[in-house]
Amino acid sequence: MAKGQTTIALSPDQGVNQMGDRNTAEFRATAGTIQAFGRTPQEALAALMQRLSGTASVPIVIWPYNRGDAFFTEERQARLQELKQRQEALTADEREELEELLAAAFEATVARTQALPVVKSKNGRQAPPLPDNRN
Repeated sequence: MAKGQTTIALSPDQGVNQMGDRNTAEFRATAGTIQAFGRTPQEALAALMQRLSGTASVPIVIWPYNRGDAFFTEERQARLQELKQRQEALTADEREELEELLAAAFEATVARTQALPVVKSKNGRQAPPLPDNRN
């Protein structure tokens, strides 16, 4: 193993979470367009590894999920979760607030991803930039 790399051992008894647990997940692991969620970084990574093919050669990123950060505050996250839990009984104003929070959460995800350092593959090629889907 190269100097500076970390090895993570994953055991099958870690209770790997599937996509359905994303509302209670605290971490998201992504590799390209594939993502998985978990209560811990290890659970998110284990769930992601189950979904990846053996030849995947994209960077894996693990970050906090369903929690506030520099891109989307804890207060906004809590309000988003509250509105999502009561989605069927929201007033018109609350529905509008939910839509605004969802858009802000998406923008935070884009900003969070764009803040990641550029990663080069083993052959020295830079990964292609993420598409800007904000129209």
